Amino acid sequence: MKTQLASVLALALTVGGCVTNRGPALGARELVPPQRGIYVGSIYYVSEPPTAQLETPTNLESLCDTQPDLKIYGVANPVPETVADINLLLDTRLQGSLAGLSTQLISLGLSGNVGDYYEYKLTNVSKYAISEASAQTVFEGMARQTACNRAIARHASQGIYQIKATYVGDLVFQRKQGAGVDASVSAKLGKVEPTVKATFSRTLNLGFSGKGLVFSFVPILRTPAIPRS
Repeated sequence: MKTQLASVLALALTVGGCVTNRGPALGARELVPPQRGIYVGSIYYVSEPPTAQLETPTNLESLCDTQPDLKIYGVANPVPETVADINLLLDTRLQGSLAGLSTQLISLGLSGNVGDYYEYKLTNVSKYAISEASAQTVFEGMARQTACNRAIARHASQGIYQIKATYVGDLVFQRKQGAGVDASVSAKLGKVEPTVKATFSRTLNLGFSGKGLVFSFVPILRTPAIPRS
């Protein structure tokens, strides 16, 4: 059993080098929790010092009226670009936790590899993006609105970001097809599954289901630039 556990730990470390996360690895910043209603071109703020760094996940607060239709600013709406599914089990932040879960699985007489039994992924992923020039046109149009201009001024010391691109997908957590078909295996997975879900929730703060969720975004730092009328 010690040899099997050592192999599992080595696999976890190796897999960890394949994928970092769904933020900087995509040239984006993670949105936690993932949500709908985050629109490309719109302006948001974060209660933090302004930063161009992408490593820290964050939530977004609406600053100016969110506007899903950019045509009112003379800019074409973004067209979805298909992106490969993201296997969340390969997130490096999970690797230490996966080693602990592997120990529990082995103690129940299972393989020790969480990925043998579960899928946790973002699927049907699309990227929506506009160019820097189009984003600037939209920003100038929104900031000329009195309410938006004043809102930007109120939060001038905080992180003000315009969304250049979003990554949108469906969040799926499920047992793999065929996993747990045997009644004994199913019962054993039933014992460990609450711990699996609690571990994933604590580490990634994603949840386990949802369609059309924005999970990452590419920001343009707009602090404290306010276009002149």
